[in-house]
Amino acid sequence: MPQQLIYTSAQRGLVAGRSGHCTVARSAAMREALMLQLEKLSYYQHLSLSGGQERQICSCRVLDIRGSRFHVLSRIQDAGLDFTNRTNFLAHHLVFTPEEIRQFSSPPVILRSWSGWVKIWNQEPQMLENEDWSGLTNISGVVSVPATTWQQVTGDAVNGYGLLDSRSGSAFRVDNLAEDQILALFAESLELLELRDPRRDFRVTAWQYTFTTSMQEQDNPADFRWRCLHSDNPASNRFAGPDCRLLSDIRASRVTSEEKMFAHSGRQAPHFVIQPQNIRITDGQPARLYAKAEGVPSPSYQWFTVDKAGNGHPIANGTDAEMVLPKPPVGVSRYVVRTSNSQGDVTSEVATLSVESKLRLETKTNIPAKDPSPIRVKPKIDYGREFESINSKYVQSVEAEKGRFAWGWLILGTIIVAALTLGIYSLPKYFRKNSLAPPAPVASVTKVTGQLVATEAAMPPKNQSLNPKPSITVSSNASVETTNTHKDSQPSDGFDLLPPGWTRMIVGSVTNYRAELIEVKPPFVFDLTSAASGVFTNNDNVLFVCRTNLGIEFRANLVNLIKYTTSSPQSRNGIMLRVSQKPDSTFLFIGASSQKIFVCRRDGKGAFASQDVVDIPKDTAIGMIYFKFDQENGKSTAAYSFDSAQWVAFPKLTIPVDGNTLVGFAQSSGSITEIIKARMVDVSPTKEP
Repeated sequence: MPQQLIYTSAQRGLVAGRSGHCTVARSAAMREALMLQLEKLSYYQHLSLSGGQERQICSCRVLDIRGSRFHVLSRIQDAGLDFTNRTNFLAHHLVFTPEEIRQFSSPPVILRSWSGWVKIWNQEPQMLENEDWSGLTNISGVVSVPATTWQQVTGDAVNGYGLLDSRSGSAFRVDNLAEDQILALFAESLELLELRDPRRDFRVTAWQYTFTTSMQEQDNPADFRWRCLHSDNPASNRFAGPDCRLLSDIRASRVTSEEKMFAHSGRQAPHFVIQPQNIRITDGQPARLYAKAEGVPSPSYQWFTVDKAGNGHPIANGTDAEMVLPKPPVGVSRYVVRTSNSQGDVTSEVATLSVESKLRLETKTNIPAKDPSPIRVKPKIDYGREFESINSKYVQSVEAEKGRFAWGWLILGTIIVAALTLGIYSLPKYFRKNSLAPPAPVASVTKVTGQLVATEAAMPPKNQSLNPKPSITVSSNASVETTNTHKDSQPSDGFDLLPPGWTRMIVGSVTNYRAELIEVKPPFVFDLTSAASGVFTNNDNVLFVCRTNLGIEFRANLVNLIKYTTSSPQSRNGIMLRVSQKPDSTFLFIGASSQKIFVCRRDGKGAFASQDVVDIPKDTAIGMIYFKFDQENGKSTAAYSFDSAQWVAFPKLTIPVDGNTLVGFAQSSGSITEIIKARMVDVSPTKEP
């Protein structure tokens, strides 16, 4: 435990006391050297003799004695006059080793709150044994955030960070502050270190910030990082530098949103705002599990696999909000994530990962696998010419028949002509229907080890439209695959009805996607539906309905969040500029969930960046949100508006724009299983290059 020493000028001696378990002075020689050094620090300047004010002085120093380091807290005060009318003072020192400081509060808290400080000493010099240190232990839980004193003195609690930003050896005038206020300001700033200490051990770091509440002429300025000056002390003019200012005038120059919340609200236990979702993928695809927790300080993450017995096993690299499993095992596995900070920890709900095996189909063929002879493609039959030839011969036969019976009886001839006429109009429906447009063949295409074979064409069925365009799918797989060219074999997802120039891109993993074109003339109105987990640092999973970027401005509206949009806090509906379909492609995105505006970007080097979200006003939820991309100097910038008049842009998040850029609507639900719908309107281009 700490060692304490009391020095009184009236007794002309030392009174030293220590706990029976003290580890400070391990030898008599070290103890004697330490006490000698503390006696040198025991001085007090009586300002009342020169018209000044007597005040208590509190200080924190770091001493190096014979290669050992000690942290010394001193409290020195006036003790009146002795029986000979000489001035008297009392100096009380607490000495800590570096191994002890972590278990106690910061120095200003001890100087301000410990009940063991001696105010009167009338005993003979003696060694104090078996001291009760419970008072120090009891105040180890004292909390100095929120920074209420900084709020009271300066008007903003975040100014406590300004003291941490000041250079070492700064001098501050404190005539307008009481000693208790000075110690409170120091204590609050040192506790704010928790978010800035690079070693993440702010309790130890706080003991390196040495200070005194009032400089004296005998003081060595190198002993203190923070030096407080009173104008009635002669030392004030000696130690005041050109940058000396009022302690109450300190302001913070840079703070993050987390630091601001910490200063104003203090610590907050972590809690999940996004729970990990169940996902289903196919073997060979990477799995992405994502969760988000909030708390102050920002919580850390640890992912676990959960076995059948309910036991969690930590995953080595699962220490971020998003965990990527490149090759998850086939079958069903379970995962949870634990988030924690200095205020506690909390475990998420269990998320299930289902990995299905790939479907492998084998198609039989009569073509020998090792036939060295070349494959010949049978020529296409020209049904138009065949039909013209048949029709011509038929007409000639009818004319000849009429000539042979022309000399017969008139009545019989009339009957024959009527019969022939009736025969012409009762020809098979096939010939009458195709007299103007000959039928086109429908090809059945078989792929064998990279070669294509077109089998003999067949006539289309009666209910099939004429001249269908054959659809051929060629796979790099060497197995035999047969592709039916009938387009109506599967139901349409609506993307075949997109306006000219528009196309659909599936970026990453997207399910349940569908499009409906509400307005077929500009401005085009789209209803898009899908389920996808969204954009992350490395890869994207979004539905992207796009076209080539032709103008220098693309503008679009997200319509009526209540009536037309099915959304959630994790969803994103907005506009995107994108270079390619690759999941790690360069892109710029601005969009909205049901509550906030989001903007993010991945540049050409793969660096991902985003800006703070913006809350959507409640009255906007029944109207429109306006988005646009502006192009200037070869770069594109995103912006949003709630009234189409006042735009808010994000000039720090841009991407280069060239002829290969695609622009359009991007949609994700935040989960591969949650389906959302949004109505979007393309009202561009409003400017041309």
